[in-house]
Amino acid sequence: MLKKLLLTVLLLAPGLYAMHEFELNLNNKDLDLHLDLDMGQFNDNIEPENLLIQTRLLIADPENARLPYEKDENLLGELGFVAQSSSAMAPGLTMGMGVKLAYGYLKHGSIFAMPIGVTTDYLLPFDSFIPFHVGGQFYYAPEVLAFNDSTSYMEYQVNFDIELMERGLLTMGYRGIDTPTDAMSNAYYNRSYFFGFKFKF
Repeated sequence: MLKKLLLTVLLLAPGLYAMHEFELNLNNKDLDLHLDLDMGQFNDNIEPENLLIQTRLLIADPENARLPYEKDENLLGELGFVAQSSSAMAPGLTMGMGVKLAYGYLKHGSIFAMPIGVTTDYLLPFDSFIPFHVGGQFYYAPEVLAFNDSTSYMEYQVNFDIELMERGLLTMGYRGIDTPTDAMSNAYYNRSYFFGFKFKF
């Protein structure tokens, strides 16, 4: 009986540590929502935490944007996936590569691109009671992967996370989303600092 119980625990262990993630970032003007789904929880053929489906909705204020037309809707949606793994050479470091579709409505057109990029998260090797993480991401779509009125697309972010409790993190950082268009070569959707929360489940 004990052997069967131990075997069951071993088989279920990877699923216990696989986690989806919900993230809410904000400042005085912007609201940024993320939902990452760990496909390892749905498919036994995928190793947990190695393939994530990611969605995002950014509701940003024109004060933090430069768009081609007055009263443009500053709303951006994204859908993509990231393949990631931890590094054996650098314990605590997780690297990922991904691709996504980004769409934003404009008064006379739209932003539409398929950027490819890299993500990173590093658990700092401090001997402290509270774990600290630093991370970031960089996505870019050249002209060949930019559609509609877009001429290119670049997204970058750096963040610092404090794991206040198990599966709950406080995050803060800076993001930029540059969206040049035919009408404005120096347009951007958002450039701002943020703080927020991450929940793993």
